[in-house]
Amino acid sequence: MNGFVSTPAAPASPQGSEVAADGWFPDVDVNALRAKIRIGDGIATHERTVSAIEGAMLTAFRALAEWRTKQAVAGIAKLEDIGDPEINAKTRAVLIWERIILYYTAAELADTHRDISATDQGTIRADEERRSSDDYRRMAHAAVADLLSIPAPGEDATLTKVQRNRVELI
Repeated sequence: MNGFVSTPAAPASPQGSEVAADGWFPDVDVNALRAKIRIGDGIATHERTVSAIEGAMLTAFRALAEWRTKQAVAGIAKLEDIGDPEINAKTRAVLIWERIILYYTAAELADTHRDISATDQGTIRADEERRSSDDYRRMAHAAVADLLSIPAPGEDATLTKVQRNRVELI
């Protein structure tokens, strides 16, 4: 016998960790989100991940404030009540919310995590991480447009469609 004992790695965040949203939008399960993204090969601490999720929520709340108000005025008490088609037992609106938070969180983690290697490979990896943060942010903006395109009850669906790509010529 060699005396080595294999033990499973401890979860990066405590079991059942959630970041509470505002009550209208659903809370975010930290470990479920961690399982969906891979930033820095799992070196983001629990505290850093929670902070990134909070930042993602702040960004999402700002982008969705007017849309949420329209939904609430139309009688929608929480996001889960938008009963459009379900996928895997979740409404489309909830799935899109989860994607918004996932991608904004991943963008922040990718922006703030830099390879500490001073080699050329470290520099190349840093450039790739920066590019991936831009990709995550782009996907988050697309998810916001998708959620904004869901009309409030009684609202004309053709008037609420939000394009994913907005370009301003200067």
